[in-house]
Amino acid sequence: MIKKALSSLLVLASLAFAQRTLEVWIMPNSPQPAEDFKALVAPFEKAHGVEVKVTVLDWGVAWTKITTAATSGVGPDLTQLGTTWVGAISAMGVLEPVDDVLEALGGEKAYLPAVWRTTRLEGARQATAVPWFSELRAFYYRTDALRAAGVNPAEMFASWQGFEAGLARLKASSFRDPETKAPLAPLCTPGKNSWDVLHNAAPWIWGAGGEIVRQAGGRWQSALNSPESLEGLYFFLSLAQKGYVPAESLEKNTAQIEADFQAGKCAVFASGPWMIQRAQVPEAKGGFAERTAAKNLGVAPYPAGPKGRYTFFGGSNLALFNFSKNKPLAKELLKYLGGPEAQVRYAQMTGMLPALRSAWSDPSFQQNPLLRTFIQAAQFGRTYPSLAGWGGVENLAVQHLGMAWDLVAQGRLTREALKDLMDKASAAINQALR
Repeated sequence: MIKKALSSLLVLASLAFAQRTLEVWIMPNSPQPAEDFKALVAPFEKAHGVEVKVTVLDWGVAWTKITTAATSGVGPDLTQLGTTWVGAISAMGVLEPVDDVLEALGGEKAYLPAVWRTTRLEGARQATAVPWFSELRAFYYRTDALRAAGVNPAEMFASWQGFEAGLARLKASSFRDPETKAPLAPLCTPGKNSWDVLHNAAPWIWGAGGEIVRQAGGRWQSALNSPESLEGLYFFLSLAQKGYVPAESLEKNTAQIEADFQAGKCAVFASGPWMIQRAQVPEAKGGFAERTAAKNLGVAPYPAGPKGRYTFFGGSNLALFNFSKNKPLAKELLKYLGGPEAQVRYAQMTGMLPALRSAWSDPSFQQNPLLRTFIQAAQFGRTYPSLAGWGGVENLAVQHLGMAWDLVAQGRLTREALKDLMDKASAAINQALR
């Protein structure tokens, strides 16, 4: 009898211990992802008497791991989701509603519309993801190169016409990088070999009044072949064909373009807020603080197109699996990670921006003029619709945009050829959306 009672107590004790452990999957968001995350949650662990176990998934395997967990019912309590993944994982019916968490964090008004849109499957009433951090794009430029070329940044980044005029002046400039002693390319941008091909094109599509997809008759359909989308795409792609982008850039990926800018090879390129952090970090620790580019760094939002100024707004959210045995505690962790203090601290670790608007008032952002520009650019942020089949849509768009970049590299880009490609892309996307 005593032995049986002791056995029962041991079972109860083990269950109690299990309920004080939370498992979280994240991606490599910072230089030391596991260590940084553990430091971030240390106050929560102490306050709640809980151990938070973190597993870092490489982006290359994260989708497979997360969908396997979703279908098997075996996985962590919380997982990071790229904002464009929320629709697909939500549609699988495996995520716990988190409306109460979002309400505790301030509700819809606490976030920009582009961020709020990523909290659920498009059209769903219930939220299934909590915004964690935001990644958006703006243009970095060399202040010394623009000054030498007689280019006023305020004018260059005001409109598409000003942007191209500025590139033309940079191309004609005799300015040379003090370190390399070589001229700078006016603009560096990757072509088809980058993971973010669609993200790079989207602001130009939106600026011309176009869309990636739009609803028609209650169905989602491709809009890549609309006159507006084609106008935006042609303007962007033609910048390379006009000689403002070096041919070798079109064979590189985003990381290589960033490295080229740091090395003094480019006057202008687009990237996220993490570059500001790297500009303050020595080369020995992965930054480029010693380089001329870091000492002459400017940031500007995307120029306004005929129909407005936009930038791509991405980032990551956190979601709670509905098979979690620790839902109340997991929701408390969501509130903690989504709150202003943790948002600011993690943004400082990752070089991203907080998803929570109130966190932007922190001095670490407001006292940095480059980060303030990103906060201003965020007001023009847009994201993709959170569709269950978005992954297929994006893959098809990237595939056909890659073909368009091939035309640019071959000097064969025309409006007619671009329309033909986007007609084919739209047919494939529409088939995928049926």
